Amino acid sequence: MVSIAAIVAGAAWYRVSLAARELRVAELRPIAALLKENQEIFLELQSDSESEKGSGILASYLARIRADGVAKHADMKQRLDRLAENNGAILALINVYSSHAKTAVFSTEVDKFRRHAIAWRDRWNSVMELFMAGGNYPAAEVPFPKTFSSAVQTEIEAAQHVF
Repeated sequence: MVSIAAIVAGAAWYRVSLAARELRVAELRPIAALLKENQEIFLELQSDSESEKGSGILASYLARIRADGVAKHADMKQRLDRLAENNGAILALINVYSSHAKTAVFSTEVDKFRRHAIAWRDRWNSVMELFMAGGNYPAAEVPFPKTFSSAVQTEIEAAQHVF
């Protein structure tokens, strides 16, 4: 009788562990998808900004709207808006998942991404103020953590194999 109860309890624990593991992986996959989309948008914006080589994409946008007007660069603004929206979604997903992190590299890269996303949002939100005031962006930017995407993939793999 006791051994049957132990087997049932073990099976129940296994099912709960499996469901928890699947939930954690399901929380990470949207982060990876948004990072991939951001990378594609960023590469498009970089290739569109060949003439402003050396300046960041926000400084390039500011230079373009000064030269040609805001309306002419509505498509670029939409892509920049999408980057900002994706970063906000990634931050929200990170906040949900981060207490369950399995790898140290993920935790380290999350902190770098938070700093990047917040600084980037602040810079993006200031573009119209700079445009109206005739100012320019400071040269220093908080760089995107280049290994964040691979850290997310490592975390997905770790979350899939932990009980």
